[in-house]
Order: sequence, then C-alpha cells, then structure tokens
Amino acid sequence: MTPPPPPDPRPRAAEVAYEVAGRLAVPERLAEDLPELAPLGLDQGYPALALLHAELSHGRPEFRRAAHAHLGAAAARVSGRTVQALYHGIPALALAAHAARRTPDDYAALLTRLDTALDRIVDRALEPERARLDAGRPGVPFARYDLISGVAGLARLLLLRRETHEDALAAALGHLVRLTRPLTRDGAPVPGWWSPDGPRTPGAADPGYPHGHVNFGLAHGIGGPLAVLSAALRDGVPVPGLRSAVTALTRELLAHRTEAGGWPALIPLERYGTEPPAPGRTAWCYGTPGTAAALHRAGRALGDTGLCALAADALADDLDRPRGITDHAFCHGHAGLLHLCHTLTEETPHPRLTAHRDALATRLVTAYDPELPYGFPDTAAPADTGAPAGPGLLTGAAGIALALHAYATDAPPRTPWDAAFLLR
Repeated sequence: MTPPPPPDPRPRAAEVAYEVAGRLAVPERLAEDLPELAPLGLDQGYPALALLHAELSHGRPEFRRAAHAHLGAAAARVSGRTVQALYHGIPALALAAHAARRTPDDYAALLTRLDTALDRIVDRALEPERARLDAGRPGVPFARYDLISGVAGLARLLLLRRETHEDALAAALGHLVRLTRPLTRDGAPVPGWWSPDGPRTPGAADPGYPHGHVNFGLAHGIGGPLAVLSAALRDGVPVPGLRSAVTALTRELLAHRTEAGGWPALIPLERYGTEPPAPGRTAWCYGTPGTAAALHRAGRALGDTGLCALAADALADDLDRPRGITDHAFCHGHAGLLHLCHTLTEETPHPRLTAHRDALATRLVTAYDPELPYGFPDTAAPADTGAPAGPGLLTGAAGIALALHAYATDAPPRTPWDAAFLLR
C-alpha cells in the first residue's frame, strides 16, 4: 500500500503567523512586557511590528489597525539623537510607513516629514567616504556601507522611495559603485570594500585580523551592496557604472568559493586569494545562503539564468549540509532560510529548494509553543534558561511570522517587508 502523502504545512503556517501577530498587536502591552524595547529599531522596535501587521493585514484586515498603532507609537518617539540607518531611527520608520501604505495619500504627511530628514541622513553618511575615496585611501569600516547601519541599507530604502529621492538615490548608488573598484594598499591591490578592522570591531583594530578582512556577508559585507545595485539595475535606475559594478562583484564572489562550492562569511586579508576560504555558517546574514541570494538577484538583473541556477543550487547544497543553525529567527535561523527558499523559487521552480522549504516550515510550526509569550523559544540562549524569543523582526517572532505567512500564501509578499533583508 502506498503511504499517504505528508500533511501540507501551509494551513498550520498561516495559523501560527496570525496567532503570533495577534500577540504583537498592542504597542502598550509590548511596552509593559519589554521595557528595553528599542522603539525606533527595525529589529525589536515598533517599525518592525508595523511591517508585520501591514503585511498580514492583506489577509486579516483587522491587523491594519495594529500596523497604524505601531506606526503611531514609533512616530511619537522620533528623535535625532539615535543612530540613523535602515535598522535604526527615522529610516526604519520610513520603511514601515512606506510598506503600510495602500494609496499614495496614506501616511503622506509623516512620510513627507521623514523624507526631508532622509536626504540629510544620506548626505551625512556619504560625506566621510567621499573624501576618502577622492583621496584614493583604502579601508572602510563595514558598518559604513552595510545593510544594517550603512549606505547599502539607506540605498535600498531610497530605491523604494525613488520618486522623492532621485538625487540622494543617485549619490548613494554612485558611492556603492565606487566601492566595488579596487584600491592600492602598500603597493598591492585590495578590494574597495576591504575593512582594516575585524568583524566584531568595526572602526577599531582587531589583533585577530592584523591586516583587516574582506567581508562577504549579506547583512554586513559586500553581498548587501551587490543585492542593492542589482535591484537598482533591474529597476532601470540610470546610474553610471551600475551594470559593470554588478558584473564585477559577481565575478569576485564566484572567484572566492569554498571547496564545497559555497561562500565564506569573510576572509582575512592575508588569505584573500591565496587559498580556498573556509565556509560560513548556514544563514541569511553570513555564509552561502545570503551570498546565494545576492547572486540570484544579480542574475535576475543581468538576465543571466545560469547565474540564477548556480545560486539556487548552491543554496540547496548548503541546506543539505547545514552549519551553525542555532535558532528559529530570521537572521541566522530557520525563518531566514525558509524565506530564502521561498524567494529563490518564486520565478523558477527548484525541487530541492521546495523540499527544503517544506521541511523548514514544518520545523517552525512544530517549534511553536502557545505557552510562550510570542510563541517561540530563544534556542540561541543557554538551554537551562528556557528563554523565549523576543518580538522582533531580525531575531524574534515577527520575522518568523512573516516568513511563515509568505510560505503559507505561496506568493510574493504584498508589501516590501523583505526589502529589509535585501530579498526584494
């Protein structure tokens, strides 16, 4: 007798996503439960929760009120004293408000106010780098150009808000194009994004990396600029050198694969190009999955179906032999891998990634525990603490719920929430 097919995880994935969103719907309750909540953060803050409820409101209209409430809670706490980058401050709120719009008039006054500040934020972010690059000086702390704190994240937001930021967008993309060009250090060429520091000490010397490092991560390395430049190329933004920059970065990444065919998280400069790099962890933030996603976006922008297939195969191979997965969250856990599989199979079916996608979704819905505050354990915490996952997008329940919801709908997201992860 033929065994029955396994149950479809999609219905339960949708249920879990909506249950988690219901627990995160009231800003005042979160403020009581988590006084350390960073109100304007795109990880644990109100903009992250606005993104969750804006997306799920397309299936459950009542969540639109929750999105509005979280946007209001964030807007009431706007301050120029906080860090200003995609995951912090005004840009985080601008992304959430943009995603929550249903018509151009929605949140128009708020976005107009934020847009004025955004242009100043971008100019301040670019100013020290203009002088360095004009002088031909190598060495840039990765936090100046990455997704989380740097220009790549700001550029992705400006691309969404392109109609009101043409000049700032051109300046940010032009800077990322310049960053792809080699510079000279001690008479030898180094990548334009070489960092003279270590991965845990941006802006400061690290004895573990005496000559600095070359960062490949999607969250903190050159994968971020590649994904942003590819999105701009696909959208037809007229920036000189855009296509050649995407092509050059693609070649660079393909030239530094691990022996297993994946990609490293980073490479110390003294080992760059001299030996096969060590593999990174299996995660969205660092390692093969995030790099594969960036290369897949490059392939779509360049019209290179072979590159897209190579990236999808590399992701599937890495998921066959995963390394370093410790939790369920988006950044370095199962939710991020689930959404990567979903995104890379949107346009082209890939049976191996589909199988991994179903297995990851099953793992997440099985891990859901309604007795926990936000439904999921913090598996990265010591086992004896029983710590629950927090509410956030990057490392908490909101990101898990969004990945499960996208999987359950089996369609691209209705809002650009995953632009925050450079997957849109």
